[in-house]
Amino acid sequence: MHIIFIIIAALIIIGLILFFRRTRIASDYLIKVSDIPDVLSQLQRTGKDGSFAVLIFGPPNSKDDEEINLQYSIEGGKVGLDWVLLGAPNIADRDRIKVFASGLGHEWVEKEMNRVRYLRVTGPGISELGMKIILDFYHVPSETDLTMITEGFDWQRKQ
Repeated sequence: MHIIFIIIAALIIIGLILFFRRTRIASDYLIKVSDIPDVLSQLQRTGKDGSFAVLIFGPPNSKDDEEINLQYSIEGGKVGLDWVLLGAPNIADRDRIKVFASGLGHEWVEKEMNRVRYLRVTGPGISELGMKIILDFYHVPSETDLTMITEGFDWQRKQ
């Protein structure tokens, strides 16, 4: 029961973060796609259930209201990649993302927590999957800054 409460709280926090992100109140980090393996490693090493890193980016030629959100989180003791179905672009690309990941050998599991639906994939290769979604699916240049919001762990860039 305690774990469910933490997960519900995390999803509420994600919603609040997305709201505050729009109003520029939340603190955030700028990272590159190449930082994703380190982010995932730090999340796994220092995070606990409910910890997460949300990556926010705009595909080339997109408008500010068309930002994509990709999340790594710890749920039930396992790190996973989440496709949260809150923002319009994430909802619109849901089926195409499922097909893309399936082509790379990953299968999403549809979940719902606190009336928020999301797709989740766990297991080996989730770091690479996130990178491929950004670079190959959305064609975001590798040198582009991604906004990252974390909860439950402190991001430390490797020197």
